[in-house]
Amino acid sequence: MADDTTPLPRRRQLRERTRKLYTDDFTYGDEEIEGKRTFQLDEKIECERYDLKHFAGLFREMTGPELNLAYLQKYGLSIPLLFRDCAGLGIRVPSSNFSVNDVRTCVGSKRVLEVMDVDTQKNEEMTMKDWQKYYEEPEKERLLNVISLEFSHTKLENYVQSPTIVRQIDWVDTVWPRHLIEAQTESTNILGDMMYPKVKLYCLMSVKGCYTDYHVDFGGTSVWYHILRGRKIFWLIPPTEKNLAAYQEWVLSGKQSDVFFGDMVDRCGRICLNAGMTLFIPTGWIHAVYTPDDSLVFGGNFLHSFGIEKQLKVAQVEEHTKVPQKFRYPFFTEMLWYVLERYVHVLLGRSHLDIAENQRQHIVTPPQTHQHLTPFELHGLKSIVMYLHSLPSTKKNVPELIRDPVALIHDVRGLVEQHRHDNPDAAVTGRPILPAPPPLTIAERERLRLPKKYYPKIPKSEVKSSVPRRRRTRCKRCEACTRQDCGKPIPGTPSNLMECSICYDIVHPECVGVDVQKMVVSDDVPNSWECPGCLQSGRNVDHRSRQAKTRTRKVSVSSAASSAPTTDSERAMTPSKRPRPEPAEL
Repeated sequence: MADDTTPLPRRRQLRERTRKLYTDDFTYGDEEIEGKRTFQLDEKIECERYDLKHFAGLFREMTGPELNLAYLQKYGLSIPLLFRDCAGLGIRVPSSNFSVNDVRTCVGSKRVLEVMDVDTQKNEEMTMKDWQKYYEEPEKERLLNVISLEFSHTKLENYVQSPTIVRQIDWVDTVWPRHLIEAQTESTNILGDMMYPKVKLYCLMSVKGCYTDYHVDFGGTSVWYHILRGRKIFWLIPPTEKNLAAYQEWVLSGKQSDVFFGDMVDRCGRICLNAGMTLFIPTGWIHAVYTPDDSLVFGGNFLHSFGIEKQLKVAQVEEHTKVPQKFRYPFFTEMLWYVLERYVHVLLGRSHLDIAENQRQHIVTPPQTHQHLTPFELHGLKSIVMYLHSLPSTKKNVPELIRDPVALIHDVRGLVEQHRHDNPDAAVTGRPILPAPPPLTIAERERLRLPKKYYPKIPKSEVKSSVPRRRRTRCKRCEACTRQDCGKPIPGTPSNLMECSICYDIVHPECVGVDVQKMVVSDDVPNSWECPGCLQSGRNVDHRSRQAKTRTRKVSVSSAASSAPTTDSERAMTPSKRPRPEPAEL
C-alpha cells in the first residue's frame, strides 16, 4: 500500500534581522576607507599654516553670561564660541575624578557601543565592560574611539545638564510634542524605539592618539563640547558654499585617507581645548578632531531657529552624498513640520495638532502685541516651506499628529506675510518666541497611559572615600570664589583664608586690600585675626576673645566624697551644684 502522506512544503528560512541602531558617525560607512591614512598627522598638528593667528575672526572667546538669547537674536550662532570655564553657562558635569568606570556604572556593563577604529575609520560594536577594559589597558594594540554614546534615560543623565542656552533653543525641548518625549523608555539608540530625536547628551571617550577625520555633524546640528579630562585639538573650516561643495566632492571621491581636507580650503584654523573648557560649533562647520591625551568629554547636538537655512543645506548635502538614514538626524523631516506648527500655534493661536482633550489646557493664546521675528527665523520659516515642497510625496513624512498639513502651510504663509516687515532690532528681546511646553502632570500621564516617571536622586559624591568629607570654604568676594567651580588649592600649601575672631567673617586678605603682616593675628588659633572692618569700627576694644569650650565630666556624689580632700573649702562638687559667685558690692 502506497504511503498517502505527502511531505510538507519546506518553509523558506529568513535571515535573522538585526535591529537598526542610530549613530552620528554618518561620514564613515562600511564601504569607505579600507586602509590607513597616508598623510602625516603629526605634521598637521604642528603646521603653522593652521595657526589661528592667520585667521582673525574664525572663532570668538566669550564668558558664560555673555551667551544668552539676546546675543543669538542679534548675531545668530554663526562662528564657534570658546569658553575657558563653565561659569555662567548653566552647565552641569561631574567632577574631574569621574572616570570611564563611573560611566560604565551609570549606563550598564552590557550597553553596546559603536566603537570606531582610528586607522580605518570603520565602526564595530563593543560592550561597555569590554570598552572599559580596553581603555584602562596601558598597552593598546589598536586605537579605538567612542564618540556616539547617547546616555539620555540612564543614570548618567543625572550628572550632566546641557548649557542653559541650549535648553532654551533646542527644538527637542521647545517644539517636539511633550507627551512623546515623556513616553520614551528605551535608553539605547534603537531607532524603532525612539519617540523623539534622542541626540541631546553624548559621552565621548578617546584614548591618546585618536583622530576623527573631517565631518559635518548630522542634520546640520550645532554641537557643544565640554572637556572634562584630557585635551582635544580641532581643525575648523567655515561652511561657505565653496567649502561645502569641496567637502561633498572629497567625501564622494573616497580618498579621505590620502588627502587632508584642510589642505584643500583657504581657511582652516586649529584650536586646542584643555580640561574645563567648552566649545560651541555652529551649524555646518566642517571639523576634524585629534586627541593628544586620554580624554573624557560630554556634549550634545541640537537644532534651533537661528541657523535654519544652513541646517537645510547640510540635509541636502547628506542627500547628495547618499548618507544612510541611520547616520542622519532622526525624524529630521518630522521635526520641520512640528517647527511650523509651533510657530503658528504660538503667534496665531491656532493648533494643528491632533491632541487629546486633557491637553487642551496647554493651547497657547496669541500675544496681545505684535512680536517681531528675527531675520534668522523669518527666512528660516520660508526655507522650511520650500524644502518640504521640494520633497517627493514619499519623503514628506507628515507626522500623524498633524491633522491638515495643507492648512498648516497656508497658515505659515500668512504668518510670514504678517511679519515680513518686522524690525530686527525690536526682535532682540532676550525672551524666546517658542517657550518650552510645560511638563505633563501626573493626571495627564495617567490619562495618556504613559509610564511612571522615575526621578532618581543625584548622588552626593561620584567617588566613594573612607575619609571624612571636607567642605571647601569660600570668601564669596573674589572672582574665583563666586564661580560655580572654584577649582582646587595647590596641594601641600596652607589656606590663605582668614576668619575674624569678632564678626566671624571669612575673607582673603588680598580681597580686602590689606597686608596680613600688619594686622592683629591670633597666635593660638590658625588663620584667625581681627578684620579691618572690626578694627575701624572699634568693635575689638570691648571684645572678649572666644574661650575653647571643653566638655565637663559629671562626677557622682559617692566618687566625689571618696576622692575629695577633707577640708570643706576644697570639697568636690558636681558641675551642676557649683556655687555661683556673689556679686561685688557697690
